[in-house]
Amino acid sequence: MSLHPSTPSGTAPDQVIANEPGNLSRLFSLDVLRGIALLGILVISIWEFGGFTSNEQTFFRQGTHGGNYKLLSIVSILFEGKMRALFALVFGAGIILFMQKKEHPAPLAAPDAYIRRQIWLIIFGVFNAFVLLWPGDILFQYGVVGILLFAFWRMPARGLLIAAILCTLIYCGKQYWNYADDKKDYKKFLAVTAVEKKFKQDSTARAKKDSFDRTKDTVLLKDTLAKNKLMDSLARKNDTLTKKQAGEKGRWEGMIKELKYDSSKTVAENKAIRASYGKVWKHLMQRSQNKESNWLYRTGVWDISSMMLLGMALLGFGFFNHRMASSRYLLIAVLALAIGFTLAWFRIHFQSIKLADYARYIEKYPVPFNQFFPIERMLLATGYASLVMLLLRSKFLDWLWQALAATGKMALTNYLMQTIICTFFFYGYGFGYFGRLQQWQLYFMVAEIALVQIVFSVFWLRYFTMGPLEWLWRCLIYRKWLPWKIKEPHAITDSPAL
Repeated sequence: MSLHPSTPSGTAPDQVIANEPGNLSRLFSLDVLRGIALLGILVISIWEFGGFTSNEQTFFRQGTHGGNYKLLSIVSILFEGKMRALFALVFGAGIILFMQKKEHPAPLAAPDAYIRRQIWLIIFGVFNAFVLLWPGDILFQYGVVGILLFAFWRMPARGLLIAAILCTLIYCGKQYWNYADDKKDYKKFLAVTAVEKKFKQDSTARAKKDSFDRTKDTVLLKDTLAKNKLMDSLARKNDTLTKKQAGEKGRWEGMIKELKYDSSKTVAENKAIRASYGKVWKHLMQRSQNKESNWLYRTGVWDISSMMLLGMALLGFGFFNHRMASSRYLLIAVLALAIGFTLAWFRIHFQSIKLADYARYIEKYPVPFNQFFPIERMLLATGYASLVMLLLRSKFLDWLWQALAATGKMALTNYLMQTIICTFFFYGYGFGYFGRLQQWQLYFMVAEIALVQIVFSVFWLRYFTMGPLEWLWRCLIYRKWLPWKIKEPHAITDSPAL
């Protein structure tokens, strides 16, 4: 029996799965890649869910570089940023597929349906961040950026590829911009310390002069002594930093402090997250607001747009429907993975140097450790996708691809399910395991959740055409109740997957 109910027995994985008459079909390969990305995202999300915070990671990065450091580095190289990039890649291809549909369940123009789709995705994102309390939510950002990219869907594939590269370069520029700001702060700090050094030298000189004057105890020098004391008092008042100088010094010292491991932060974070729902909500509120506002509009729009545009371009080039030769998929995979892993290794290496002594790093290196991270994630996401496309063509492990496709087809349901499971397990209003598991134990947790979601998705789609939240999303888009139970064993379905 096939693991995926929407794929008839004997259908090749690379074959396009048709849906309603006249509609553009969905691609099996996109469902598989979406499932892989969805489960891969949790490998990194579990850090924040489980209490393996950046502060805890700093402890291992600044330590003896033992087993925990090596495990952290391997996971960072393989997964950090890459699964989100792969998810955005698939989402971008889905934009064009949605817009090219010729028929909809309700008399509604494709652009109207698409905008409704994105608006409801934004609402799901707000619910995920502020009700389910997941500050790492991506639904809100995908909804916003998806609307911004609406005008690009008619652009030729080559133009989309150029736009994706430009967004990536701007993202790289943002990385350098932040580093340039740090360099400015460091220069200001050096200027302030130079002023403080001069104050110290002046104070020493005055102390020597006072000592010399006190040895003179004659009536003739009394007026001179009084005058010198007055001058010395005025000088001491001037030998203090201005409010601006104090702020410049404090800004740099605060930044350096943030780069160091602080056990008190871990204690405070554990206490805050192991608390009641109201206290956890209050603690995470600012973090969620920052992610869905400041981060999105300063960095996220370029981060997400670059990969969505690339996904749209690859669909146009026939990448996802096997219009390329196997040798080309292999070439793309080898080159992208080789260059991407090399950039990732250098990023980890230079990050350790930065954490050891950031002032020295700034003085020695012209670019930040993460300067080429946008290129790294783009290459590795593309390389992973190429490798999967190559394996799909070979029909190797067909049962696994069918299971992953079922998981990807229920992406929205499974994504929010991950939030519910993890917050209930780790947060204080649930089991309160936040900060209690070691790094390697968190990855076992990921494996368990992935297995549960794969099995759940496969069995659910034996009886329903789509996941429960995909069905709700679809009903909200078209403002009508839609059927979703399977009437025939191999019913052909379509759902607005992420």
